[in-house]
Amino acid sequence: MHLQKFFRCAFLGTLTTRRKSNGCRCIALLAIFALLCVASTKNAHSQDWKSGQDSPVHDSDRLYPLSAQQIVLENEHLYLAFDQHTGALVKFVSKVTGWQWQTAPEFGESFRLFVPTPDRSYNPVLGSRNTLTSFEKSADGKSLHLVWSNLQSEYQGKLDITLRGRVHLEGDTVGFDMTVENHSAHTISSVSWPILGGLARPKQSPPMRLATLVYAGLNISPLYDPSFPNQGYFGTNYPTHMVNQYDSRFILVSTPDQGLYIGAHNPDAQEMVKYLFELKPGYDDSWDNSIPKDPSISGHPVRLSMEVVHFAFLNAGESGALAPIVLGPYTGDWHSGVDIYKRWLATWYKPLPLPEWAADVHSWQQLQINSAEDDLRTPYRDLPRRAQQAAANGITALQLVGWNNGGQDRGNPSQDTDPRLGSAADLKDAIAQIEKMGIHVILFNKYPWADTTTDWYKTELYKYMATDPYGNVYPGGGYRYETPEQLAGLNVRGFAVACTNDVRWREVSAREFQKVIDLGGDGMLYDEVAHHHGAELCFSSDHGHHSPATLWSGDILLGNMFRKMVRDSVGENHFLFSGEDPEDTIGEIYSLSYFRISPGHIPEERYAFPFRPMMIAITGFDDREEINRALMYRYILSYEPFNFKGNIDDFPLTVAYGKKVDALRTRYKDYLWDAEFRDTQEARVTIAGKPYPDYSVFRRDNGEHAVVITNTKTTGSLTAAVAFDHPWGNQLICASPEKPDGVSCSHTVSVPPRSVLVVMEQ
Repeated sequence: MHLQKFFRCAFLGTLTTRRKSNGCRCIALLAIFALLCVASTKNAHSQDWKSGQDSPVHDSDRLYPLSAQQIVLENEHLYLAFDQHTGALVKFVSKVTGWQWQTAPEFGESFRLFVPTPDRSYNPVLGSRNTLTSFEKSADGKSLHLVWSNLQSEYQGKLDITLRGRVHLEGDTVGFDMTVENHSAHTISSVSWPILGGLARPKQSPPMRLATLVYAGLNISPLYDPSFPNQGYFGTNYPTHMVNQYDSRFILVSTPDQGLYIGAHNPDAQEMVKYLFELKPGYDDSWDNSIPKDPSISGHPVRLSMEVVHFAFLNAGESGALAPIVLGPYTGDWHSGVDIYKRWLATWYKPLPLPEWAADVHSWQQLQINSAEDDLRTPYRDLPRRAQQAAANGITALQLVGWNNGGQDRGNPSQDTDPRLGSAADLKDAIAQIEKMGIHVILFNKYPWADTTTDWYKTELYKYMATDPYGNVYPGGGYRYETPEQLAGLNVRGFAVACTNDVRWREVSAREFQKVIDLGGDGMLYDEVAHHHGAELCFSSDHGHHSPATLWSGDILLGNMFRKMVRDSVGENHFLFSGEDPEDTIGEIYSLSYFRISPGHIPEERYAFPFRPMMIAITGFDDREEINRALMYRYILSYEPFNFKGNIDDFPLTVAYGKKVDALRTRYKDYLWDAEFRDTQEARVTIAGKPYPDYSVFRRDNGEHAVVITNTKTTGSLTAAVAFDHPWGNQLICASPEKPDGVSCSHTVSVPPRSVLVVMEQ
């Protein structure tokens, strides 16, 4: 108020000195200049605690310092402490191992929000600028309620936003729940909660690794020391890595013998959650991106931070709960981390009905009869002739690809038959004939996007596509088939990503799917069932959903609609729902999962879902190694000669060996199919005293085990020793695809080259 009066007097002084001397006028101008300097100094001082445009916020730039008092939650497994003033997580300790996951209290953080405005996308709200409004600890010391309100933002002053967090201990895990009340005039785009401001690794431990879910397996990569996987390039303040895969429902931060599980437990898929790591302050030497070895460099503390980012997108006046987050330290390798995930799955995952034949030991053939480049291989009426080879070799299911108008990956989402191949009646009749051979016909389907080259797209379907915040349709790329022109990318048929939350898209999909049901097949395989080509949200305001909405929540709606259509017609026990690697939120809907594996495959998904039907592609002409992995991991065989364009008789070596493997696991079904897959748990295999990795373990309900050992050598047997963690039974028997009759054996066995040996407790 005093400054305002001074400014007013000084300004009036300039007006009243026009008839006075120049000296008086100068005095008045000097007064204004002095005032502006004071104001400038004040603004500069204010900018010191804001993020500013010139430099990033540092941990020392706290408006509110940490207090000496802490709020402690603990049980026999965990110890957590929160700053009583700011609510920052300042300690996180595993009592079992002593690993302090939060390195130092001064790195503790509570939350971070981004609240963009019409003229500024970068408007963070930092927990370090805000104090707790209130907190309440439960009487048993196992849970804590934290409240922050009237949040101080970096560029918009105080915002009428309230955060209500709950931290609760559940055995060996801790849950972080939060409800956000947005009474401001802006959208809250993201909320980071919880945050580990200084993620530590045990002293003198091996380098930390990051495990993420990728296409039915686990990808394990370096995280910290000797390198850090920077994705930020120069667009971020620090070297940055964000886990972007949606199917990474959880991640594992670990060393070989212990780690930290971090999971988003929201099976409704209503919210997108990602995991963000930052290396602060940056690399020691940019030549080789080396991580600083000392606790600080150039006056900046060195640490790795981790935050769980909720892309909440709560618009003005909206309130909502964030996805529950669970953190759990564990001992052992990745299996122990996935065990936490499996415990959560057991609370909600209830697979829907499927035909009996699909749950038993069996094999498939995948057959394409037309590609997007008009490779019209087989008229519908000739399909029974091609299927005879499959029937003669005991194939149970035929996945028919490219049967729709235009061929595979063309004309989506159309499920019309192609008049060049025959009529719908021709195809229906062919399917009926094939099914009389004992083969179940599964029709290839695809509904995640639309073919942008069609008139249908240009006149109607474009309205139902997922759009970004700027109103642009997300492109979905396209595929390249056979011809040099398409292989060179000259005439690729591009896709646009469909908004599965748009009821109009689901109505279109329902009409197309009804055509599939009417053809009389025994099921569908939904290719790329959760693949949206990197698009994850739709921001459209005229699709009838919240803007934005996750596409995976729409996938659930779409799948349940398909299920109801079948339930109300042919019945779920007579129609198989399968898809390409459907992740957990739609895994209940699509009973069978199809994918491809390669060297280095870690069967995390099989470990998490030990009895779910899973199938892999078999494409080699003497594909013993791939088939051996199918036996090890309880995968169904899908024969696909010439990249699923050929006939079963085209690769007799592969089929002959595959039939032996299927016969072996049918004979010992109670050990290799009905038993629980344990991967490498509960037994150990060594060669010359050293651990051997190529084996798997199955456990029967009665506690007996089977160990499947693979020999990848092309010549020469290998001698392996098997040791069970908890031996069960009085003797061991061994069998192989070539010698299926079980014979008594010892704990030291010989495995033939390019084959497997099954060691079973009895």
